[in-house]
Amino acid sequence: MSVDNTKKLAIIAAGVSLVYVLVRHKHSLLSRMRRTWHSNSPLHNRRVEVINSIHDPAAQVVLNELRTHCQSFKVVGFDCEWITVGGSRRPVALLQLSSHKGLCALFRLCTMRQIPKDLRDLLEDEAVIKVGVAPQDDAKKLVHDYGVGVASTLDLRFLAVMAGHKPEGLGKLAKTHVDFVLDKNWRLACSNWEAKQLETSQIDYAANDALAAVAIFQKLSSDLEPRNFWDWRPLSEQSFRPKIEPFLDVDFARGFNINLSADGSRAPSSGSQKQKKVSNKKQQCRYLGTQSKVFYDNCLLQAPDGELLCTMDRRKASWYLAQNLGTKVSENPFTVRLNFEPAGRAVGEVGRYYQTPKENQCVVCGNREALIRKNVVPHQYRKHFPVVMKSHTSHDVLLLCPPCHQLSNISDLRVHCKLAAKCDAPFKHSEGNVRYHVDPELKRVKSAAKALLFNGHRIPEQKMEEMRRTLLDYYKDHTEVTDQLLREAADVEYRMENEDYCQHGDKVVQMYRFEFGGLIELERLWREHFLHTMKPKFLPDLWNVNHNADRLEVRASEGRVDTADLLVAGLEMKPNNE
Repeated sequence: MSVDNTKKLAIIAAGVSLVYVLVRHKHSLLSRMRRTWHSNSPLHNRRVEVINSIHDPAAQVVLNELRTHCQSFKVVGFDCEWITVGGSRRPVALLQLSSHKGLCALFRLCTMRQIPKDLRDLLEDEAVIKVGVAPQDDAKKLVHDYGVGVASTLDLRFLAVMAGHKPEGLGKLAKTHVDFVLDKNWRLACSNWEAKQLETSQIDYAANDALAAVAIFQKLSSDLEPRNFWDWRPLSEQSFRPKIEPFLDVDFARGFNINLSADGSRAPSSGSQKQKKVSNKKQQCRYLGTQSKVFYDNCLLQAPDGELLCTMDRRKASWYLAQNLGTKVSENPFTVRLNFEPAGRAVGEVGRYYQTPKENQCVVCGNREALIRKNVVPHQYRKHFPVVMKSHTSHDVLLLCPPCHQLSNISDLRVHCKLAAKCDAPFKHSEGNVRYHVDPELKRVKSAAKALLFNGHRIPEQKMEEMRRTLLDYYKDHTEVTDQLLREAADVEYRMENEDYCQHGDKVVQMYRFEFGGLIELERLWREHFLHTMKPKFLPDLWNVNHNADRLEVRASEGRVDTADLLVAGLEMKPNNE
């Protein structure tokens, strides 16, 4: 046997031996890898520093160390604690910030009375992401109590959804993803955070919450970008920042927590009592209707001379036949030729877009099973557009699978909020976006009157007496509750129209129409946002952020759009010789 063959056999034997060792000892190797990860985890490399005063020399040292850690990994765990006295919340007593290297600083704001400049700068630094569960709530409290803004907050539940996991609370996320049990005893959570000296159990509770947040972020971020087990490179900001950018400073509770399994299919319903309780919480869940049938039939519509006008669904093509407006010329593909000259024909790339067959797949990931229509320019704005811009809007209706639809809707919240601020058009749950103000006293009066009037025979005497007292306390000129009084109170109007009410979508459209360059700018904003956040890989050919502007210019050149419509869109009529 030659030397070369001997070497080849030796290499093959070594390779087989290595594979055998890896397969036989895979569990111990994986266990060892887990131990290595845990040894580098902030939860198992913790160091807690309690800062009681801005004059404490350790305060500046700890802040400098935190900032140094943030230079290599721009993420900190973020949490706050406070107490409630007599039903009223006191100012935030404790602020927790932790780094990926296990340093957790507990700033006792209740004894500091003010936030040091370096700490304020760290909180307001947009480059440093503050992670936790519902961190926006804590950020709002810091703004209210100390006048400091907290930039770039990220709710870990967004990461969980993106990685195909359940959006659970911090305790369950810690147990599921980093195998760490957080002490969530309510007595600790409600303990005296303004005490002169914090107990050891309080310090552990506060520190572990912030440290766990960083560890969970690291684990979920790695789930978004799976690697081979031998790839031990640390997470880089360039890999995770673009993916989470759309969800920074967005309240998860205003997202869409739909009931989907990890693979994007609808989770099976259960008849259990627990499942029923969850399904009844309408404010927490939004079930999206998916379709497994094809959306695009790609039937062909032709002009009388046989020129292709566009593709369409079979139902619309059959309508032309039923109305004797066209003739069927082919079954496969299903083709209808019009009996009349259409108002316009396919021109340029705009026309070719409508002629091109569309694929029944998610434009982001290519999934071809359960699909949902996505309005790139949301309907709440489009419905206020002029007719010339509302017609032929199929360009902005794309197909997404449920997980991509979920993430896209959540990322849209940031644009809604920016438009609300830019156009002074409250978006949700704000004073200016409430059509009616409710008078609680009048509502109680009306409710009591209707109960006594229609169900008095079913109500216990003690409860009836309380309702009568409610009525007599309001109608002070009456000494007894009569049928006439009950009918009068039952008809009372407890809602008053809000003079400051404005419909968000209408206000935004009007502002873009008259102040911000026309409605094509609003369309372009939403389309560019969709491209930036979702990075679709399967968009239809010739899909274009300037589609409507190009379409209107074609129609204007044919004399089918007047000057007023072009001005609303933000376009100018071009001379015929151009």
